[in-house]
Amino acid sequence: MKTHPMLVAVVIAIQLIGCSDSSLDRNAEARGLMQHSRDWSAMVESGDLEASIDYWADDAIMLPPDMPALMGKTAIRDYVMGATNIPGFKIRWEPESAIISESGEMAYLIERNVIEMNGENGEKIVTHGKVVTIWRKDSDGAWKNVVDMWNSAPPPSD
Repeated sequence: MKTHPMLVAVVIAIQLIGCSDSSLDRNAEARGLMQHSRDWSAMVESGDLEASIDYWADDAIMLPPDMPALMGKTAIRDYVMGATNIPGFKIRWEPESAIISESGEMAYLIERNVIEMNGENGEKIVTHGKVVTIWRKDSDGAWKNVVDMWNSAPPPSD
């Protein structure tokens, strides 16, 4: 009996579809990642900066405004810990949307942040930013930030 090539292709395609992970709920994953980012923001706002460093991957890149790229967790830690020396420094952020890859292994968030610090004369300076963060799941399934980039934005109009 001769096997038709089209039949073989259809059988292989059905098998491949059957092997895909259709159990991934990308909407639930997006909600979970957004909550993960909110938890991170709350941790930073509470002053637990050292623990917050774990949210970044070892090979993460931070792209702060008007600065060179910070490559790797050590450079990011130095930058974050240096922020604690700025009088009145506070930062918080809120994710606005999340996009999860089809595989569920990568994602990006669109976020907004608010940074406060004291100016030269002690006056409070508040800046608003628009943010893109890129996330990757590590081998344990935990989301790690791999790219963190922001720039200034006008204050939201409420």
